[in-house]
Amino acid sequence: MKPPPINNDETTSAAPTAPSPKAGAPAPAVEVLPVEMDRLNDLTDGNADSLRELVDLFFKQTTQQLAQLEAAVRANKAEEVRRVAHSCVGASATLGMTRFVPLLRELEKQGASGTLTTAAQVYEEAAREFKLIQNFLAAQLNPATPPDAAHS
Repeated sequence: MKPPPINNDETTSAAPTAPSPKAGAPAPAVEVLPVEMDRLNDLTDGNADSLRELVDLFFKQTTQQLAQLEAAVRANKAEEVRRVAHSCVGASATLGMTRFVPLLRELEKQGASGTLTTAAQVYEEAAREFKLIQNFLAAQLNPATPPDAAHS
C-alpha cells in the first residue's frame, strides 16, 4: 500500500511557528522590589509617622537578629540558626520583604536539618539584601532629600 500523497497546499500554507520567547530565550527579568510598599502602607493606613515607626522597629530588631544569625552560623549552632531565622521570617514576611524572606527560610531549613552547608553564603546574601531594604525604605521615607544633603 502506498502512503497518501503529500498535499503541498497543506505544507506550504501553514507558516512555520517561531519559538515563543519563553522557549528559545530566557524571559526578560521582572524586577522584584525588596519591599512590598502596598503591604506596609496597608499596615500603617498610609500614615507616614506610623510607617517610619514600623520601619525603625523593623530595622532595630532585624539588625539584632542578623548579628545573632551571623554568630550562630560562625559557631555552627544549627538550632540557634533555625530559631533566629524563624523569628526573623515572621516580621519580614508580614512586612512584605519579598527577596529577604526566602533567604531566611533557607537558613531556617538548614538549621532544622542540622546541616549548615551553605549557611555562611546564604547569611551573606541575606545581609546584603537587608542593606538593600534599608536603602530602599530610606528612599521611600525621604523622597525629597537630595542625595548630598543626606551626608551633610
